[in-house]
Amino acid sequence: MASSLLSDVSLRVRITFFALTMGAVFVPMVFIALFAKREEIQPSMVFGCYAAPGAPPLEIGLSTIRIVEPGARRLSYEPQQSKTSYQLSVRPALRPKLQADGKYHFEQARGIGYFWSLLPEEGKNRNRIRHPREYSGRFEVYASDGTRLVYVRQATTKLCR
Repeated sequence: MASSLLSDVSLRVRITFFALTMGAVFVPMVFIALFAKREEIQPSMVFGCYAAPGAPPLEIGLSTIRIVEPGARRLSYEPQQSKTSYQLSVRPALRPKLQADGKYHFEQARGIGYFWSLLPEEGKNRNRIRHPREYSGRFEVYASDGTRLVYVRQATTKLCR
């Protein structure tokens, strides 16, 4: 159909038509790539004392996470963007594991680290945040048995003492 549409048109007009069509497709893509950069999430937005049911509290500082349990192990973390959301990149690979007492304790796991997804306010229709200001003070950690633990920032820091 395109050949019959442009069969009586000069080569110069065909090239111009093709250039305008490709420009209409690629110029908006270039503008989106240049101007649609997502905002970085700062470590100061996530620091505080967090607790999850049946799991040890976590005290998040500006560069480390302290597990409030005997041994007081520390994790390093970096808040970052993922393809669709924001997350904490946490190292080393410590993962909550269910113990005989019915509580979770962090234990060494395979790998070099984990990604903990930052969550919006409860009740939102999404399970990921799209902008740092949507962060509600909650993030999810998956335990070794597949259980989803949701850590929530606490108003007081007495759990993290």
